Amino acid sequence: MISLMDKVLDRLVPRATAGADTSYYKNCDVCTYVDVYNAIGHWQKLCHVVGGKTGCTGCIYFEVGCK
Repeated sequence: MISLMDKVLDRLVPRATAGADTSYYKNCDVCTYVDVYNAIGHWQKLCHVVGGKTGCTGCIYFEVGCK
């Protein structure tokens, strides 16, 4: 049985979630040649996962090389 203090603590302090905040790059297109960089690679966007919500920038980063 949950004590009164445990109930009060649950109201004051949110429980920890299993998901961790993280950032990652996501490819926007297929591997292609880009004149500006004189290279073959991918346009990418930076995505963040914070508190279970995901958000991404526009496709503004260029990764040289194809994987």
